[in-house]
Amino acid sequence: MNIRKIFGKRNEIIGGHFNELRAKIGMANQDEEAIFSLREEICNACPLKNGNNCNAMKWMNPETLEVADAPKDHFIRGCGCRLSAKQRSKLSLCPAGFWGGEFDRK
Repeated sequence: MNIRKIFGKRNEIIGGHFNELRAKIGMANQDEEAIFSLREEICNACPLKNGNNCNAMKWMNPETLEVADAPKDHFIRGCGCRLSAKQRSKLSLCPAGFWGGEFDRK
């Protein structure tokens, strides 16, 4: 991964952790929490979920939910992220396209 991409993800990571903290101390925005809760439900049903992480050692076909141990055509790789923070990042996207973009300005 190149350094530019790492620094580009910094705002996603910080935002997710900040929103996670706000929820824990009772200062969460309830409209945002509704979206974060829906994201959590989606991740909980995903075959790439492994504990609190998206399994970066597996690949999945988003159409069929078939999981593979190696890359295949039309399969995406798990992102490896800590889900409780990623789900609360307004800037983050699910690599399979199941959620994200809900906070984009139109």
